[in-house]
Amino acid sequence: MDEPGSKCAPEAVRSQLDRILDSADFDATERNRRFLRYIVEETLAGQRERIKAYNIALSVFGRDESFDPQMDAIVRIEARRLRRSLERYYLTAGKTDRIRIDIPKGAYAPVFCDRPGEPSHDAAVPLRARAPKATDLDRRNRPSILVAPFEEEGDLSAFPGLARGFVRKLIIALTRFDNLYIFGPETSHAHDSPIDVPKLCADLDADYMLTGGIVLSAGHFEVETLLIHVRTGRTVWAENIDRTLNPAEIFNIRNAIANSIAATLAQTYGVIHYCAASDSDGRAPASMASFACVLRFHDYMRNYNREQHEQVRACLERTIINEPDYAEAHACLSQVYSNAYRFGFGPEPTPIDPCERALELACRAVELAPRSSTCHHALALAYWFKRDVAASLRAYETGLALNPNNTAIMADLGLRLALLGNWERAAQLLEDSYARNPGQPGSFRVGLALCHYVHGRYAASLSEARRVRAPDVAYGTVLEAMALAQLGRNDEARLAVDRLLAIDPAFGAHVWADLERRNLRRDLIQMVVEGLRMAGLRCNDRRDTDRPMTEASRVADARQL
Repeated sequence: MDEPGSKCAPEAVRSQLDRILDSADFDATERNRRFLRYIVEETLAGQRERIKAYNIALSVFGRDESFDPQMDAIVRIEARRLRRSLERYYLTAGKTDRIRIDIPKGAYAPVFCDRPGEPSHDAAVPLRARAPKATDLDRRNRPSILVAPFEEEGDLSAFPGLARGFVRKLIIALTRFDNLYIFGPETSHAHDSPIDVPKLCADLDADYMLTGGIVLSAGHFEVETLLIHVRTGRTVWAENIDRTLNPAEIFNIRNAIANSIAATLAQTYGVIHYCAASDSDGRAPASMASFACVLRFHDYMRNYNREQHEQVRACLERTIINEPDYAEAHACLSQVYSNAYRFGFGPEPTPIDPCERALELACRAVELAPRSSTCHHALALAYWFKRDVAASLRAYETGLALNPNNTAIMADLGLRLALLGNWERAAQLLEDSYARNPGQPGSFRVGLALCHYVHGRYAASLSEARRVRAPDVAYGTVLEAMALAQLGRNDEARLAVDRLLAIDPAFGAHVWADLERRNLRRDLIQMVVEGLRMAGLRCNDRRDTDRPMTEASRVADARQL
């Protein structure tokens, strides 16, 4: 590291400071932003010797002259947080920045490093005036959102920068969803106010604009949000969130509202997914754009439609040939092959091992996008059907940690934990996922139905089973038949068995093998078999899990009953 001034011109350092402070990937608090600006400006002014805990406490944190750094650790604590925020910035948005600003441990005065070979940024041209078009950044396969500055109403003097902090948290939450491209408010500042929506469409190629306001009044913290479709100028979604204001909890409330809005908009089957799918309706598969093909995959995943399976597989195969670096397409195709294995979809016989193909595609997806929760979800599912439960659970937990607002991975992890008998966490994950995203597929409700059944809540189990709504897949109907039998509704149970046999005429012949391939606990397999027998289905009690689950073997087993 070089001392300031040896290689870095003050104008270049100030330009880098503005770049950091304007970045959505710099997640420091407002006072730590003031902290950073203060120590940089003092250093550039040649006053490094003044950068002490006492002066920082008075100038940045509002402490009075009685401040004692030995008794009050605020500067030390906040410096540690500021270092982490800088480290995160240089691992993400700033990884190619030529100038690096660091705060060495044990000191508060920053050092500046000019990294040769990295692209430099013209200090004379503000970042806000150089906003690139989204197409310049290869985001053609993702809807793009411009998050505009939020207006402030009411007396916010006690919370300066509250709206800016809210927008920053909102952007952080949105960027965790890798199926979107996000423009931060620094982009919109380049335009006159009020923002000209048609001009934004031409300049940024943004699909949507998210805007709104924050209102503080006596006892209330209110956020008004609007999502505008840029091409048409139409407001496609609006929400007014009002929370009781507890000043001590205002930043927790702010963060919770930002996460809630991001999840509502960005999650699969959320507002933007619905709007994008509507825009893609009516296109023939041969002419579909790559993103439209991914949307078609999600439509197929609503109920695992057997007829759609091969069409979606072929469309995604074409997509990864045309765009070999499209990580989400690889992840989606991996799940298609996992579905081919677990549901018996696709032509038989086939030279492709669907489990091997699913794992290969998922590994490639994670290689392309290692911080994508969607890609780790595909990897988790591929490992699950390879019978590597430990690796599967690690991938699920990694995906959930990358994006705690991803309700699909939350629900699927809940389902897997239910199959393993981890009832408490399974139910919590499943219930939370549906509370956050009621529009997601009902197939994950198999986990809730199983949980209720094991605990003797047969009416609740029946209710969840009937909400699965996947007519080409057996297990919602399996749990429905079991619950009806336990409730003494024998005629309805037999009708459910008839529907089960219409899906798979040989289900009873291979139920043990099928459930073991799904990693269901052995005692739970026995419980399912007994429940099906009570409902009137003849079940083979053999535990022959090594035989290939082909249509021919299923028919042969059925004839032996």
